[in-house]
Amino acid sequence: MLRLTQSNHGIVVFTLFALLISSCDAINHLRGHIEEPQNKHLYSSHSKGNPITAVIIGFLCVFGAFAMLWYNERRQAITEYRLDQAKKQCTSVNSAEVNPNTNHQLVHTNGESKTSDLVVDAAFGLSMKDCIKLVRTVEMYQWVRKSREENKRTVYYYVQEWSSTFHSDCGDGHYNDKSKWIVEQETQVNLNVRIGAYLMSKSLAEQTNARESIPMAVNNAQAVSNFYGFSKGFQNYEANGQYIYFQQNRGTVSMNDLRVSFDAARTGPATVVSQQYNDTFTPFVIHDKFEQTLARDENLEDMSLSCTTCCCFCCKLCRALEKPLTQIDWIFETIMTQNQVFKQKAEENACITWAQRIGGYILMGIGFCLIFSPISWLVSWFPLVGNFLASITGFIFFLVSFIISIPFSLLTIAFAWLFYHPKYGIALIALSGLVSAGIYFYIKSQS
Repeated sequence: MLRLTQSNHGIVVFTLFALLISSCDAINHLRGHIEEPQNKHLYSSHSKGNPITAVIIGFLCVFGAFAMLWYNERRQAITEYRLDQAKKQCTSVNSAEVNPNTNHQLVHTNGESKTSDLVVDAAFGLSMKDCIKLVRTVEMYQWVRKSREENKRTVYYYVQEWSSTFHSDCGDGHYNDKSKWIVEQETQVNLNVRIGAYLMSKSLAEQTNARESIPMAVNNAQAVSNFYGFSKGFQNYEANGQYIYFQQNRGTVSMNDLRVSFDAARTGPATVVSQQYNDTFTPFVIHDKFEQTLARDENLEDMSLSCTTCCCFCCKLCRALEKPLTQIDWIFETIMTQNQVFKQKAEENACITWAQRIGGYILMGIGFCLIFSPISWLVSWFPLVGNFLASITGFIFFLVSFIISIPFSLLTIAFAWLFYHPKYGIALIALSGLVSAGIYFYIKSQS
């Protein structure tokens, strides 16, 4: 009697939860959307969707998740090994003088970066001292297309706002004039910055963060006026805060007006880990046992996937995203020891690895949800109770999809570890088997 009461209680709770999901109509948001223009907005209307398309996308998601997890483990293992080897090879040198004995070697040094050169932007009347990098950002006041969910469909609408990207895809009378974009984005790098006796390379200078916003003044607006004049209908140039405004109408913001701002990276404390090249630096290219392995893997994958364009594209995309550490050319805008540098890089590698693992697991769960979605699609056609039944089955398959994704994800990681972490691969495969068995026996006991 007690078991029956508990069972009925569970059924009631589950039914109420299913009704809640049905009221939210969550399953309907997973179905296909079709774009259709209406007046000055674009709508993506609710539809029953195509179950075959959902299944195909689902299989692609699952395949992409396998590839993502595999290449992530490869990247993690190779990067971890290379960081460990680089730490052993790296030599700390005093930045006060150039050490000829460490030429062409991986070195670590730190000190205050300094320069006597100015970074100049004559068109805007800027002449910057103690500057490593100057970034010019250009924005246009223009139509930008946005979207929001409304009454089970996606509504596209237009707003006027500042954007550093030109939006040419606006329709329905929303026109942006590209010809008024008369100022280009630009980044200037100071090539005469030194850390003690060492000259900072261009590649290192480009990595510095331009954190300081440069305030604009009347003299900057005057320089802009002298340089650009009345080109393209701009009648007034005004300095306000960190911006120079290009105005077609004095004192007001009009469509296709421009505004320009500057950000600078200043000299100061710096730490470099790179290859010494006389009195400067060049990227340290890593050569080790994994070079041939990576080349061989890529050749085999290209050959085996040449007949399946979509799968080949997915794998190439994952390979590009999960590329292991290939060179060392680092700069940090603070004083750090050699141990602190490599510890930080190891922590970054670990964070990326876990983020990609979670992402791969979620992608696999979504893929299985889409593969099972035709069942919900079929029951949704039942009269009166179709949406309710679709909500229940959708929720069930949502849970099932993410539960079965756990052992599949663990097995993928385990097999990758057999190649790149052999000591741990077998143990993880055993753990995956135990998890799978546990899930199976739990479901069996409940049924």
